[in-house]
Amino acid sequence: MDPDVAVMHKVLEDVRAQLFKEVEILEDADLNRTFPGLQNTIGILLRHMAGSERYWISGVAGGGSLDRDREAEFVREPLAKGALLNNLRATQAATEGVLSRLGSDELRGSVEVQGARGTWKATRAWAILHAIQHLAYHLGQVRLMAGMARHSREAGSG
Repeated sequence: MDPDVAVMHKVLEDVRAQLFKEVEILEDADLNRTFPGLQNTIGILLRHMAGSERYWISGVAGGGSLDRDREAEFVREPLAKGALLNNLRATQAATEGVLSRLGSDELRGSVEVQGARGTWKATRAWAILHAIQHLAYHLGQVRLMAGMARHSREAGSG
C-alpha cells in the first residue's frame, strides 16, 4: 500500500476497530432503542455510517457507483446486529479494495463531489479524510448511545 494511503488506512482501521468493539457487546434491542430527544438509533447510525463510507471512499475516491439512497439509511425499522455488522464488513472490504490500488498521485487527483451545498471539485484525499472524519463523529454518538442503552438495560428500564 502506498505510504500516503497507509496513513489514512491506519486511522480508518483504528476508528473501525473502536466501532466494532463498542457494537459487539450490544444486543439487537440496544441497537434499536430510542432515547428522548434523539431521532436516530444506534442501528440507524451504523447503517448510515456504512452508506456514507461506501459513497465517499468506494464511489467518490474510488470511482465506483455514486448511487445512494441517503434517506433510506435513516428509516426507522427493526435492525439486526448481524446484518448491520455484515454490512459494515462488506463496506470495509470495498474500502480495502479502493485503498489498495490508490497511490499518492491518485490521492491528489480531482473528483467531482455532489452534496447538500451543490457540486464542487475536491481531491480523492479529501473524500477519504471526509469519510474518516464522518465515521469518527458518529463513533462518538454510538459510544454515548451504547452507554445509555447499557445503563437502561442494567437498570431494568427496557
